[in-house]
Amino acid sequence: MNKLFLTILTLGLFVLTAPAQGPQVGQPQKEVTVTGNVVDQETKEPLEYATIVFFSKQENKIITGGITDAQGNFSIPVETGTYDVRIEYIGFKTQTIEGKAITKDENIGNFSLALDVASLAEVEIIAERTTVEIRLDKKIYNVGKDLTVSGGTVSDVLDNVPSVSVDVEGNVSLRGNDNVQILINGKPSGLVGLNSTDALRQLPAESIERVEVITSPSARYESEGTAGILNIILRRSKLQGFNGAITLNGGHPTSYGVSGNVNYRTGDLNIFNTSGYRYSDSPGNGLSLTEYLNTGTFVDEFRNTDRIRKGFNTNFGVEWYINDSASLTTSVVYRDGDNESSTLNEILQYYSDR
Repeated sequence: MNKLFLTILTLGLFVLTAPAQGPQVGQPQKEVTVTGNVVDQETKEPLEYATIVFFSKQENKIITGGITDAQGNFSIPVETGTYDVRIEYIGFKTQTIEGKAITKDENIGNFSLALDVASLAEVEIIAERTTVEIRLDKKIYNVGKDLTVSGGTVSDVLDNVPSVSVDVEGNVSLRGNDNVQILINGKPSGLVGLNSTDALRQLPAESIERVEVITSPSARYESEGTAGILNIILRRSKLQGFNGAITLNGGHPTSYGVSGNVNYRTGDLNIFNTSGYRYSDSPGNGLSLTEYLNTGTFVDEFRNTDRIRKGFNTNFGVEWYINDSASLTTSVVYRDGDNESSTLNEILQYYSDR
């Protein structure tokens, strides 16, 4: 009787503890699909290329994994079992679900990853390089924070754009042809309507977001400029509240300037102002020595030039953001410039003593 009781008790304990041992050796496992979504906790934007890892403690290794798509969604096939699920993304804190039993197709939920401030403490952005996009009808040069144009003007930026050249007078040419139409934000502007050379030398380089070089204009553009079109896209700040920047620059020969931009945005309304002043003094000299062999005449010419340019411009306006892709802007532009140029030629003519 006692032996029978012990046998029944032992069998009962085995039945109770058997499920805790996991699937028996040789027991078939099926493949199921695990889905979910990963976003940035602060901005709620989807995190593309976030990593989802399925780790087996029993086998002490990673069994499978996958990454999220552009919408932050993931769909990963995995065999049924119990796993530690880790959701990882560079610069963000890792989230872990321990001992997750996967038995069927399942959406394991939405995950919001927070920035790992400690891991980002050593990241330092030195500069942004200018990048180029090749489109069917144009080339787009996205202006980064290049040290070569920092503190300069729009003319300095254009001089760094391939196929575009700017001479010492500030005249712009495209592929050697100076018959270029210049647009601001896709349309003619008062900034360059009267004298584009002076306007481009006064606009600060920091105000440019990108330059579009259109060598084969479509029918949407007016038939001006046989060489092509330069479309200068100015930066539009999306920061809420009051913000701005000021830039001072100087050089040798004597040149200096100051430029600044401020804007105040609240909701869909943005009030902005961009102003700049520039002064430059560009002296020069030349020497020409000529000998006429048939007459024994010598002509020496000494030339001294001095070019002084002063200019001030300001642009005040209001912009209403109708939606993400359209806005209505009205602005008032004032520009005042003064150019002075003087040249002194001294010619000395004499004859050889024969």
